[in-house]
Amino acid sequence: MRVGLMLLVVLFGVCAIFASVVTAGEAWREHARAQWPEVTASIDRGGLTRTSTGRNKFYIRCQLSYAVGSERNVTNVYSSNVPSPNVWQYPPNQIGPFEKWVDEHPPGTPITVRYDPADHAKVALMANYMPGGGLRTPSNVKLLEFLAGSFLVLLTIARITRPRSLRQSGSSSTPLNS
Repeated sequence: MRVGLMLLVVLFGVCAIFASVVTAGEAWREHARAQWPEVTASIDRGGLTRTSTGRNKFYIRCQLSYAVGSERNVTNVYSSNVPSPNVWQYPPNQIGPFEKWVDEHPPGTPITVRYDPADHAKVALMANYMPGGGLRTPSNVKLLEFLAGSFLVLLTIARITRPRSLRQSGSSSTPLNS
């Protein structure tokens, strides 16, 4: 049991370190994109598309066109995946907001995006404009808090439950003779 507890401590510690690196990187990327200039794009076409990996998942694929100066740009933006309504899911009808978004955004609908000044074909949607989109940093921080908290709880349990001989030898100090 002791070995299993130590493995959990190490696993949650490594996961917390990994999550902190990913969270910092994603936060930096989102911060940089928030500085990009805004432009109003027009939806050329959009709809729910079945994923290539499974018949029971869909995502929004939306083609946008916009101008930066005299340059005309066309790009695609995508949502995250969502299960189809004919499979069991909790909460139910997760595809509903995606279908509603597609219905409310027919071709010709204006949409505000931020474009990369170094590559005008790269865009970022503003905030949580599309279902399953938006900033990732807040959810990454929640995951990091869970992992770090679990690591600390498991580490505390491991320290409390360690054998008495290790606790006593770790707390006593022996004088050095010079």
